[in-house]
Amino acid sequence: MECRAKLGFSVLSLLLLLAPGFALAENAGKRMALVVGMSDYAVAGTLPNAARDAEAFSDFLKSQGFEAELVVNADRRHFAEALSRFSRNIGPEDTALFYFAGHGMQLRGENFLIGTDARLESEFDVPAETVALTEIINALEKRARISLVFLDACRNNPLANKLNVDVDGATRGIATRGLAPIETQGSGTLVAFAAAPGQVAADGTDGHSPFTRALIANLSGAGLEVGTAFKRVVRDVRKDTGGKQSPQILSSLSLEFYFGQEQAAPRIEAAAPALPVPAEDPDALEAERDFKKALRVGTPRIWHFFVEKHRSGEYADLGRQTLAQIEPAAVRNQSHLPQSVEARLLPDKDRRRNVQLALVAKGFTVGTADGVFGGLTREAIKLFQSTERQPASGFITERTAESLGIAVNDSAEGLYSAPKARRYDVANLEGLEPDKRVLEALTCLRHFDTVYGVFGGHLYVAVRTGTILAVYARGIASGCGAHLAAISSEEENAFVASLFNADQSFFQVGYDPRGNVSYKMGPWIGLTQDPQGKEPKGGWRWDNGSGMTYTKWFADMPNEDKKGDDIGMYYAHRRGKVDTKSVYVDTWDDMGPTDGTGGLILEFE
Repeated sequence: MECRAKLGFSVLSLLLLLAPGFALAENAGKRMALVVGMSDYAVAGTLPNAARDAEAFSDFLKSQGFEAELVVNADRRHFAEALSRFSRNIGPEDTALFYFAGHGMQLRGENFLIGTDARLESEFDVPAETVALTEIINALEKRARISLVFLDACRNNPLANKLNVDVDGATRGIATRGLAPIETQGSGTLVAFAAAPGQVAADGTDGHSPFTRALIANLSGAGLEVGTAFKRVVRDVRKDTGGKQSPQILSSLSLEFYFGQEQAAPRIEAAAPALPVPAEDPDALEAERDFKKALRVGTPRIWHFFVEKHRSGEYADLGRQTLAQIEPAAVRNQSHLPQSVEARLLPDKDRRRNVQLALVAKGFTVGTADGVFGGLTREAIKLFQSTERQPASGFITERTAESLGIAVNDSAEGLYSAPKARRYDVANLEGLEPDKRVLEALTCLRHFDTVYGVFGGHLYVAVRTGTILAVYARGIASGCGAHLAAISSEEENAFVASLFNADQSFFQVGYDPRGNVSYKMGPWIGLTQDPQGKEPKGGWRWDNGSGMTYTKWFADMPNEDKKGDDIGMYYAHRRGKVDTKSVYVDTWDDMGPTDGTGGLILEFE
């Protein structure tokens, strides 16, 4: 059986299950659709049902008042011509819908839809032989009032697999079967995917894919807005595939959209009958609300907290799958494992010893209460969890610690917000982000892009500002009840440097012919030299009043290059005219009040 690989979606933005649609007034414009089905690939083999699915979905859309153009088995040129023709006909009050059934792939984080003539002998063939999904979405968003995109695309694409091996080797994979982030720019966009992260979207064995069958069977339900209708799509596909496939949607629709109200939906022959939507309990409703928030935020840190808060159920499974897709490769499938969760909750022997003493007090044998969890302690934890009707993993969870009456570490030490700076809506963090300082800091910094994390119990926020002078950096710190970072150890410096080095917009770069160096100036830190200090080395102190017990000056710095260079920032350079993009900056230099750089590091006690 062939399968359809679904394309990546952002879990860095608005992915929502059951998101609301957009209500159309009778005079709100036309309903326009382009429906594409690719079955007969020259090199990638055949997807038997893709063309049939497109034909059926086109007929369905016409019955719902759409002007639908059907394109079947098109090469890349004819595919692009159809997209161009479609976009030109869209008016500003129209609803534009694009449906694709066929092969898709991801390359270096961008998703592509593939025409029937694609051969993809190298990565350089991709732009010429495919169509980028982002270009399609952007074209619809620029022209239409409402943009709807439905993707029933195959993951086990032999072209992508071949490209993966031939270009970068079997173990690296620039062309992957996983999902890549996408972001929508408009406020009226919905993108529906055939399956959740890490799942395979089936092509089907009886003439139609489970996803398209469920779309046709459920979207036009009388009185059902698209979010509620899509919930039924999820239910039917899960039922049809034995739980192996869970469709999802990315939505920024602000009101409601209905496919049909009075019209009866045409159904594919032998489609599964519609079933009533099961009632949901309060815990499931809370999990759904939190899931929507986590999807809108889309960062590894928030997904960690979602997975820890909701440990069972459909949303918990989807949360774990999503986290596995967006975590850095080095920590993927590790930081949410039981042993990793326990290590964060109980970071020292004292806390572990308290767990052992609590178990002994409840009548469980742990051996010596020494803060080391050996076999006896693990068995005692399992037995205690069983008596409390908790999953008997043998590792301490927040729930187990609470049952034992043990306070655990809740500082989220070492969990970063995201690799690159971005802006946050604090409302989406509430109920998931446990550190109240984060909510207060991001409320104050709501006009800036940030990266944040906790180290040594302190919250550090890298703030991307564009070119900023030190005096204004200190003003931002004061206004938010913080200070520019004071660094006292190699470990702390390494942590702070890791916050901003992945984002080149934190840096000011250039070439200084005086020393024949290409420089890279990073964020401001709270390092100041007393004007009465011995130049250039003496008299340095931190803005929080602490003395300087640790230094990480760049070679031959500080050097008082010009009078008044009494303020510290991250800095590095290389000899000659070179590209400094790959230079990792964790060293400092002395700069002056007229120097500007791309950001600052705030520290909250």
